[in-house]
Amino acid sequence: MFSATEAAGFEEMDGKNDERPIHLDGTTQEMFELFLEHTFGRARTGQYTIEELANFLHFCDMYQCSHTRKFVVSRIQSTRYHFHPAQLINLAVQYNMSALFPFAFKRLVDTPITQLTAQHRELLGNDVFTTLVYVQAALEEHRRIVAAEEPKILMHTSDCQDPVGCNEDWHAIWWNGMARFLLDRRNPQPYREAVKRFKDMQFGRVSGGCKELMFKIIGEGAAFNHADQFVDEACSRLAEKLIFESSLV
Repeated sequence: MFSATEAAGFEEMDGKNDERPIHLDGTTQEMFELFLEHTFGRARTGQYTIEELANFLHFCDMYQCSHTRKFVVSRIQSTRYHFHPAQLINLAVQYNMSALFPFAFKRLVDTPITQLTAQHRELLGNDVFTTLVYVQAALEEHRRIVAAEEPKILMHTSDCQDPVGCNEDWHAIWWNGMARFLLDRRNPQPYREAVKRFKDMQFGRVSGGCKELMFKIIGEGAAFNHADQFVDEACSRLAEKLIFESSLV
């Protein structure tokens, strides 16, 4: 083929030698090398950087490489804890990965707003960052309500010898335990972790039966589940607005 073009007097074709490489517009050497590494060589055992993964996805979308794209997505999923949630959200939105978005958004919600840099905000975009601010504010208000209003012991169990003292101690221990765990400004605990720590406290005049009954109510209570449902709904609305499912995956 190359000889025929030379004999006909045409200009030399790209790809004949290193001095005449094939130019792929919009594709860097690093992108193409990643593709060759996966397709024709042994897949890398080490970790890809977030930049390499983004470049890899860009290449796969540009050239409709569905099989390779699935490999890249699987690598992102398997190493997702290694990256900041803002980076994952940026990838999920930019490359339409709906399966990655909920994990990244829930991790983002657990990240204090003061720990987000200007670069993180740029990666998130205005829609995600604004939603994050509202969600965190709503969750903080919800935590305060839960901390201040302990579930009441409406009926004491048969082993409770002092219902009045039981109520008083339950109220005091809730405030000194659950409320403190939830509202600690230096290290606020998520609901499940707060309940776990609360169980290990001394409960004074609260009878064993009443304690067991109240923790059963707490475990089934909508007060704690409401926060998770609220985050799920906010996440779903954002995903519907920002992510269009790729036909390649």
